[in-house]
Amino acid sequence: MSDMKSRTILIGLNEINFDFLESYISKGHLPHFAKLLKSRKIIKTHSEKEYHLLEPWIQWVTVYTGKNYAEHKVYRLGDITGLNDWKQLFEELEERGLSVAAISPFNADNRLKNSPFFVPDPWTETKVSGNWLIKNFYKAIRQSVNDNAQSKITVTSLITLALAFLLFVPVSKYGGYIKNILNRKKPGMKAIVLDSLLIDVFVRLWRKNKPDFTNIFLNSGAHIQHHYLFNSSAYTGPLKNPEWYCPEGWDPFLKVLETYDYLISKIEKFDNIKLVIATGLHQEPHEHITYYWRLKNHSEFLRAVGIDNYEKVLPRMSRDFLIEFNDVQSCLKADQILSNYKSELDQEKIFEVDNRGKSLFVELVYPNEIKDGHAIISENGQPLINDFKKFVAFVAIKNGEHNGVGYLTSNFDLGIKDEIELTEVKDILIHEATS
Repeated sequence: MSDMKSRTILIGLNEINFDFLESYISKGHLPHFAKLLKSRKIIKTHSEKEYHLLEPWIQWVTVYTGKNYAEHKVYRLGDITGLNDWKQLFEELEERGLSVAAISPFNADNRLKNSPFFVPDPWTETKVSGNWLIKNFYKAIRQSVNDNAQSKITVTSLITLALAFLLFVPVSKYGGYIKNILNRKKPGMKAIVLDSLLIDVFVRLWRKNKPDFTNIFLNSGAHIQHHYLFNSSAYTGPLKNPEWYCPEGWDPFLKVLETYDYLISKIEKFDNIKLVIATGLHQEPHEHITYYWRLKNHSEFLRAVGIDNYEKVLPRMSRDFLIEFNDVQSCLKADQILSNYKSELDQEKIFEVDNRGKSLFVELVYPNEIKDGHAIISENGQPLINDFKKFVAFVAIKNGEHNGVGYLTSNFDLGIKDEIELTEVKDILIHEATS
């Protein structure tokens, strides 16, 4: 593509609620969003009807393949790897002669042959495109995100992130980073720092390589809505987060939106860009208090409940994990063990399990507070766990829940209806990137 033709950038602002975004704009915040939305309409996208299918790792596969769940069948985060039944947006554009790059595309498989940079999301095992620093940067991001519930980050990851900071972050932003890092214990700040770094890496790599099509996917806004939406000044509902969890007056959702507003300000300075923003779906306020928990050491817990004949266990987002087995029988036995555990206190289920024959996708779904001495029991003759608390780390209190309506907007006239199916987004992007 010549320098005279436009280049396309897709920003995935995962699950962002645009009603809240517009509320902030009405209060004088987010000037670059305000400028964008003043001149262009917000298009609604519609996805799955069943609530259990309203998961971003399903919706973003729909964006990338143009297929709904009934067609692509990708139900788990990471399932896209090795699934070659459907072409993704990325390789289809490359086959049409475009250079294609991505930063953290959600549940996407890197099948590109000549990408200047492709940094997968932290939960999907696929190849990394780029130089040695980009590959090590990805390893550091993956390690720090997957160990976030226990606040663990290795020395190697710290060194790599520090090097990436020095090479990719402009000096003018050092003060802001230092302030945010000093405030890292405040709710949402670690996630905001991560997305800030991804944005600065994206800006530097884009300026150097100028790909014809680029996708940057940002998840911290979704994380903050899930966990801290009740603290938003745009939220008018009755619920409040406990002061120990997220103090009154602290609004991390506004802060992450300000980070995204900065990204738009940088893209405004790029030459001849078609900018498209999509959310996949959005979140609305949760209506009661629900706790999220995550296993601290998955292997240790599996041993405690008598599951030891497995190939590997892989942490996923938040409270989820994947167990892979060599045979169907071992997988079925583990399924029966985990599916039967419930709380001795209130009889609530501990896990939801999706059995795929030789692998289990497990969600820790227990919704209530877990205190010292909290026992979990099984009616299937499995070991009594007298103190479940020692096996889990507190993740969050649920504030936001999924809604199948997403949003699509741009810095140019897309020439489409006000409401479309999410399956239509792929063809829209291909048309704009190739025209």
